[in-house]
Amino acid sequence: MKEAINSVPKEVQLLISKGDGNWPENFNKVLSLAEGDYIRYLHEDDMLTPNCIEDSVRAMEEQGVDFIHGNALQLSMRTNQQILYRPTQAVPTIDALLKKNTLHSATLMYRRQVFEQIGGFDETLNVMEEYEFNLRCLKAGFKLGYCNSTLAVYRRHSKQKVRTVPKEEKMKEKQLVNEKYI
Repeated sequence: MKEAINSVPKEVQLLISKGDGNWPENFNKVLSLAEGDYIRYLHEDDMLTPNCIEDSVRAMEEQGVDFIHGNALQLSMRTNQQILYRPTQAVPTIDALLKKNTLHSATLMYRRQVFEQIGGFDETLNVMEEYEFNLRCLKAGFKLGYCNSTLAVYRRHSKQKVRTVPKEEKMKEKQLVNEKYI
C-alpha cells in the first residue's frame, strides 16, 4: 500500500478508506469528502504513473468528456514481466462494453459531477462494480474519452481479488450487470 500512496502527487487530495465492507462500500463512504473537480480511485496494489493526473485532466478538458481511460502497464509480481495494456477501442459504446469490457479500471478518472448525478458504486456487487459504474455512466449520457498515455501500473499477483473470486461467481455477477443494460 505504501507504494500506491507514494505514487499520488503531493498536490492531489488523497483519501484512504479502510473498513470491513466490500470495495464499493469503502470507496463510497469517503466520496463525500472529496474536494476536487476530478475523482479517481487507486487500489492498494496499484500505482499512478508520474504523468497520470496531468495527462488525464488535460485529455478530459481537450476532449470535453466526463470520464477518461487510458493505457496501463501490467506488472507480474511473480515474474517481474511488464506488458503494456492498450485498449482495443478508444471510446467503446455500451454495446461494445457489454460484449467485452476494454476499460482498464486502474486508468479511470471521472469529473466530480458524474458521482453527484448518478451516485457511487453499487455496493451489492463484489467484482463487477467498476464495470457496472462505467455502463451506468454511459447510459446516463456521460461522455467517455481516451488518453493515449500510460496512466497506471497494475500489479498482478495471486492474492488479487480478481484472482481469488471463483470464475463462476464473476460470470454470474457479470450476467446480472449485463441484464440491467441490455
